[in-house]
Amino acid sequence: MGIVFLRIVDSEGKSKTLDDCALAYVGVGMVEIVIVSFAPELMMTGQDWLFTLVTVVAGSLILLFPKLRGMWVKPGIR
Repeated sequence: MGIVFLRIVDSEGKSKTLDDCALAYVGVGMVEIVIVSFAPELMMTGQDWLFTLVTVVAGSLILLFPKLRGMWVKPGIR
């Protein structure tokens, strides 16, 4: 849906937003596939707390990594 909106707003493709989105989706796509694959199985076997714990810990690590490496960008600063 976001790509469709981008095509409406930037129909000539002058911005590099689509390129950035494509590069970011390489990592997000793998995580999404793992979550969509394992979530139903864990929920059906009653391991919903394990799924929640693993998801929260992994998400926290993903957010913490750039912060620790000094790659965290503050809002308004480019």
